[in-house]
Amino acid sequence: MVTPQYWKLRERLGPGGRRRVRAGVDAVVAPVLGSVRATGATTRAAITFDDGPDPEVTPLLLEALAEAHVTCTFFVLVAQARRHPELLGAVSAAGHEIALHGDDHGRLTELGYRGAHRYLVAARDELQSLARAPVHYYRPPYGAQSVASYLAARRAGLEVVVWSADADDWTDRSVEQVVRDGLNGLEGGGILLLHERLEPDPRNGAPTTSFDRIDMARRVIAGARDRGWEPGTVGELVRTGGPRRTAWFRP
Repeated sequence: MVTPQYWKLRERLGPGGRRRVRAGVDAVVAPVLGSVRATGATTRAAITFDDGPDPEVTPLLLEALAEAHVTCTFFVLVAQARRHPELLGAVSAAGHEIALHGDDHGRLTELGYRGAHRYLVAARDELQSLARAPVHYYRPPYGAQSVASYLAARRAGLEVVVWSADADDWTDRSVEQVVRDGLNGLEGGGILLLHERLEPDPRNGAPTTSFDRIDMARRVIAGARDRGWEPGTVGELVRTGGPRRTAWFRP
């Protein structure tokens, strides 16, 4: 279990210290308990969207991605897909990769191994049925993951995918700043975390933003290409360059 003392130590280490510790831990732990954080496809970048589908954003987002000739990975909430199966079908029909973000947006770290395994198997099976396609990847909400929930996901046949760059698009500011923050954290072969909608947090309520998420997506795609990284799905990049793993555990 990740304790509050861990987070205090993490803050004291600072960014440089955390990078050094992570490199040492990953060398030992990641081959056994590693989540996919990036890939070896250095001329590509995976763009991912969480928390959908959404009846307002998803259709416009699909239009923008089609115009740019880009396919992405959508980490879907089954509860949303259940409400909007036609949108899930449109995402799949457009050639995008369907992945699991959970039935709801709850933290699996609170369920224990058996509870997490039951939850993931049920959510995976329903999403595969709705999408009419196999589901291989899973991203834990909030990035919350314990050893038990990681092992439950692997036993459920799911590869855990986290991210190497986060645009923090749940914090309201200008779209220019959101895009800049996301691209500045990205590198060739990296995985960028974005959202097509923001699921309310049971603890803290729903964050609100005022910037245009379609504009954000267009700018991210253009910016990635300007830096020499052709956008694609997680699956494409893993198949092309192999996964880069990290020992990712947080409450």
